[in-house]
Amino acid sequence: MAALPTARNLFRSLLRARGTAFQGDAAALLKARTEIRKHFDESAHLGGDDTRKKIEEGVEAESFIRLHVVQAQGNERGNFEMRVEPQHVEGEYEVPG
Repeated sequence: MAALPTARNLFRSLLRARGTAFQGDAAALLKARTEIRKHFDESAHLGGDDTRKKIEEGVEAESFIRLHVVQAQGNERGNFEMRVEPQHVEGEYEVPG
């Protein structure tokens, strides 16, 4: 198993992942930052194995955001468009073609 990041590095990774996932959506960026901060503040008193578990959960959350969250935005025709990147589909789904 790979070494776990520090809480500070995990926090930064989560902020980067949310920045990529919600690029251009100020409301979603703020809400995600608030939610990330809330989880870190709630866990600040933990130590030992509890801290390790929370960091593992955070690593999983960062990976989920980075690999699975794609934001759709409305266009001028009233449809929604998504910017799907290769990491969103690699190895998990068959792309029709």
